[in-house]
Amino acid sequence: MDNSWYSFDVSPIWVFVSLIAALGAAMLLYARKASPWSKSLNVFMGFLRMSAVFLILLLLLNPLLQLNVNRTETPLVIMAVDNSESIGLRSEAANTSDVKAWIDKTRKDLENKYQPIVETLSGRQDTIFFDEKTTNLSSLLKRVEKVYENQNIGAVVLVSDGIINEGQSPAYQTFGFPVFTVGLGDTIPPRDIAIRNVRNNQVAYQGNQFPISILLSQKGYDGLPLAVEVIENGRKIAAQEITLQPGAQEVNFLLDAQSPGIRRLTIAVQEKEGESSYVNNQQDIYIDVIEGKDKILILAPAPHPDINAIRSVLNATSNYETVLYIPGIHERPTEKKFDAIIEHQAFSGHQYGDFESTGKWYIMGSSSNVRNMAQTITYLSISLKGNGKDKVRGAYNSNFSKFKISEELTDRLQNYPPIEVPFGEYQLVGPTEVLLYQQIGSITTERPLLVFFDDGSQKSAVTPGAGIWQWKLQEAGSEENSEFFEELILKTVQYLSIKVNKDRFVVKPRASNYHIGERVFMDTEVYNEIYERAYGNTIQLSITDENGTQTTYEMVDSPVNSSFNLGALEAGVYQFKATTTLGGKGFSETGSFAIRDIQLEGINLTADHNMLRSVAEKNDGLFYPFSLAGQIGEDLISKSYKSIIKTSKETFPLINSIWVILLIAGLLGTEWFLRKYLGAY
Repeated sequence: MDNSWYSFDVSPIWVFVSLIAALGAAMLLYARKASPWSKSLNVFMGFLRMSAVFLILLLLLNPLLQLNVNRTETPLVIMAVDNSESIGLRSEAANTSDVKAWIDKTRKDLENKYQPIVETLSGRQDTIFFDEKTTNLSSLLKRVEKVYENQNIGAVVLVSDGIINEGQSPAYQTFGFPVFTVGLGDTIPPRDIAIRNVRNNQVAYQGNQFPISILLSQKGYDGLPLAVEVIENGRKIAAQEITLQPGAQEVNFLLDAQSPGIRRLTIAVQEKEGESSYVNNQQDIYIDVIEGKDKILILAPAPHPDINAIRSVLNATSNYETVLYIPGIHERPTEKKFDAIIEHQAFSGHQYGDFESTGKWYIMGSSSNVRNMAQTITYLSISLKGNGKDKVRGAYNSNFSKFKISEELTDRLQNYPPIEVPFGEYQLVGPTEVLLYQQIGSITTERPLLVFFDDGSQKSAVTPGAGIWQWKLQEAGSEENSEFFEELILKTVQYLSIKVNKDRFVVKPRASNYHIGERVFMDTEVYNEIYERAYGNTIQLSITDENGTQTTYEMVDSPVNSSFNLGALEAGVYQFKATTTLGGKGFSETGSFAIRDIQLEGINLTADHNMLRSVAEKNDGLFYPFSLAGQIGEDLISKSYKSIIKTSKETFPLINSIWVILLIAGLLGTEWFLRKYLGAY
């Protein structure tokens, strides 16, 4: 319920003075004894004059008109529903229809006293479908806390089986509201065979072999034989028969990487009678078979821990082959062309030879000379202030667009030890983009710590300081892995080693792998004979799925639209072919991309009610098994969460109110008309 009122922000003394002055002005004109109209009409016109003069004087005081609004906020009861697929995979305790019916009934019961709202893993919903591919209960509760931060939350009811496969466990968190939990599912491990995990290389090189390691778990089938198969395009390409052991066991395959491209392989285990679910009996993996490794040349005047840190990351993958050349220690490489060159202690004046690459990474250090840098690159200049050094950390630029970094890992930058960089003014020109800025203490500057340059023919990156080996050690020590450091190195080298495309017609998906449910975009670029972007071209695109079904699209590109939006596609590997005509000449582009099905919900089907109990205990709530969930509505109503009244104030000058001006004009106009009509002069 809302109610509002107006008030004036002006001293009552001045209002009284204005009223006396207005009364005096009216009496001066209408207190005369002789008048051609009646006494009552005389009083009325005097009132009109007094009111008009009073309002004019009041406007001269320029008072502030204040609107006060009281809003009564009914307590919210938010039903946070885990609508993941695992809820429907075991129906011993309750099926999804029972859960939906209970939610609808509880909402109606609460409406008489509270305002019930349903939030799911995917957002606020009135109709619930148990189809989410992952479960992140911590994110769900944090979103509720953020979205309803300034509202009157009475309680949150978390409805879940307690099985999480993403994010933190909410059992270790506290929230700013009571959390009641309702336990779905069954806490007794089911009789089941499940693929727990599959480990495989993301990339394999044509002609090589690649391993697949499958972790199986089972309950209730000890000693029975089980067939494990690897299937591609409906054809069995490998198989083993194993004897099931108690607990978990591993099955390994070694397969050949033959034709290049993205391959979708299905790991399938034999279905046994009596299993609680067959969803977890198969899992898809994707292997990108490419023609050869990229060769990375590392140049340095002397050994340095940075070199070992970078090489350890690159050599841990099968994507890269590194060649290290330190004059006086290593022989000069006979090859001249490399996919990327990393120069440590760059701009130190050393002459390594005429090695070629379209991508270079310059890492500066104590031997680097800023004057030499100005002769090598033009996009970054440093105006030194003495010979001083700054100790800086990296600050991630969330607007960086050349490639993606896992933003959930970027907080680790704050724990990285600082490195030394030249002290001075940094200036960037040309087509540059900064991935890491220099952070001094808690202040993020505009100076680059890792900057990229790409003019269409040459790509390079500059890091104006050495010592990044410390980043890897610090992250590994505090996080038990160095995922962010590894991703930073790999993505930087990957970007620099990708060949500059001189094709006049380019069509590529924004990612080579999408998760199921994500929208697929295909970007197009068309160039004229001098490699200027050309628009107004009719582009045809055909997409073919694994079953051979073809879908065609057509678009006329423009500066504001040069991408195909294919929407969300089913899981699988898709081939594409795009064609266009430019200057009477035909161009075509082919390739592939994969849609990955996230198969996490079927792995674990044992409900975790202990976690839900812990969440309720930490947040002043209660735990209810679903069999007793009907009691929760009565218990919440008995809590009698209170409504709160919030007052909002809006202030604006009275002189800005047009209705006051119109009222003054109306009063004076009425008085003038009556005086003229009644014969006054």
